[in-house]
Amino acid sequence: MTPPGKSTGGPQTGLAAAGATALVAICCGGHLLVLGALGGLAVGGALGIGAGVLAVVLIVGAAIAVRRRRAAACRVEADRRLPS
Repeated sequence: MTPPGKSTGGPQTGLAAAGATALVAICCGGHLLVLGALGGLAVGGALGIGAGVLAVVLIVGAAIAVRRRRAAACRVEADRRLPS
């Protein structure tokens, strides 16, 4: 039996406890950190693709609008040239 006031582990027990605590913190926290990073990448990718699609839609819409305005302007100019 251990006499009162004496510990059985000494410095090794404290070091082992600190190591076990660090291992638990790294393993348990590490999984969450990795999953959070992967989720952030997925959200960033989805937003990037969405922004790219939106940009293409806006560019195509602007090109169509410009062509319609030019076609309408040509029709108005042609109507002015016709004798009344």
